[in-house]
Amino acid sequence: MQVLKSIKNVSVALLMVMLCGCESWLDLKPIDRVLEDQLYETEEGFKQSLTGVYVELNQKTLYGGDLMFRMVEILAQRYNLSSIGTYKEWIAYNYSDDDVKASIDALWQKMYSLIMNCNKLMENADLRKDVFTGDNYNLIYGEALALRAMLHFDLLRLFGPVYKTNPEGLSICYNKKFSYQGSNILPASEVIDNILDDLKKAEELLVNDPVITEGPRNTTASDGNNDLRLRTYRLNYYAVQALMARVYLYAGRNEDALIMARKLVEIQPKWYPFVSYNAIMESSNKKKDRVFSTEVLFGLENKQRGDIFTDYFTPELDNGILAPTNTSLLNIFLSENTSDWRFTPFWIKPDNGKYSFRCFHKYEATEETDPFYSYLVPMIRISEMFYIVAETTSDEAEARACLNQIRRNRGLIAFEDTEIIDVQQVLKEEYMKEFFGEGQLFYYYKRLNASTIPAGDDSGDVMMNEAKYKFPLPDSETDYRN
Repeated sequence: MQVLKSIKNVSVALLMVMLCGCESWLDLKPIDRVLEDQLYETEEGFKQSLTGVYVELNQKTLYGGDLMFRMVEILAQRYNLSSIGTYKEWIAYNYSDDDVKASIDALWQKMYSLIMNCNKLMENADLRKDVFTGDNYNLIYGEALALRAMLHFDLLRLFGPVYKTNPEGLSICYNKKFSYQGSNILPASEVIDNILDDLKKAEELLVNDPVITEGPRNTTASDGNNDLRLRTYRLNYYAVQALMARVYLYAGRNEDALIMARKLVEIQPKWYPFVSYNAIMESSNKKKDRVFSTEVLFGLENKQRGDIFTDYFTPELDNGILAPTNTSLLNIFLSENTSDWRFTPFWIKPDNGKYSFRCFHKYEATEETDPFYSYLVPMIRISEMFYIVAETTSDEAEARACLNQIRRNRGLIAFEDTEIIDVQQVLKEEYMKEFFGEGQLFYYYKRLNASTIPAGDDSGDVMMNEAKYKFPLPDSETDYRN
């Protein structure tokens, strides 16, 4: 594919992470094979290479913007943006617009370049197993495999067909080797099989992950050696299992999704406790944990997280602020908005008189910096596992229990045992509330092949179809193949 040729030798730039530190990673330029060999001469070089991939995930083209709170949330009609610049083209699903096409192309190229980096790391790890100590080969290789699977999965969710109705439709490439030659565009079902193969292998390799016996360990070490700490910032053993549950559900393999999600629900009380009232709701708390960090299985460390708020959500913005209408916001939270912990600390009405609608404060910098969750951007939450169990179990009592666990820990009244509930409707409302600004709602709609979704400007419902749910392959890719 053209993207592979255009970024030839990009992975060897990983050496500069070791030479300059991760802060310089975003500015790297390709270097030669000699430096690549130097990078992979030591275990430390492999660690720096893997860290570089995690850092790059914070690019605005990826999970530091488009794949988290911007592009995919705009496609889910989260915001009232019908008259604002390029945003209106996204809202209209006009994938032929030049600016939209450029964004799609940049996303495609960046994700495949990181996949190439993972492949190069793994190839070198197999050649140089002797440089690793302890279980580090398995941990580093397992995380790289999981990253490769995660990146391919999100590419599939964007560029693939609606899986529910067309699993054999052509989708994307699945690149398992570092190569300058393009691989074949595969049916979506084959991509799913490859993703699951990688995740199963990653799970096996991570069987000695300290997260299993010691939890995420989200504090820094006194001696400065944090290699096996802060496991929430890594695709750890439990995060890999959660990602598998997500993939199984997307592929309609509900029994497998249920088995995997139950495993995570079982260990939740021990290692991923629900956020406390004081951590999020206490008015005097100057470092509110608005990302519910104790519940995050995997998230990114974004040292510029506060810029997300000031660049996109602050009421100080004059143009381009990302915000829903008051009507659509209250429709999401209904009559429970005054008690739901996902409403009061997140949605605040400006006191400067500029806007009448509420602004989104999830990613606002805390008044007092915490070394962990102040920089955390959630990728996978434990609550999603409860939702998957509720959606896939045939046991009504189990579904109710899972939904009630989340409700009780969001300040809501639990459903009574005798109360008849529409699980699918409750889940829809939960996805709209729980994952605001986290990029999951569009994929939820696509997985279900929802024929309509609520418009962001309160104009009614937007009609949806596969053409709106599926990105076209970038011109750089189709031109190369033609």
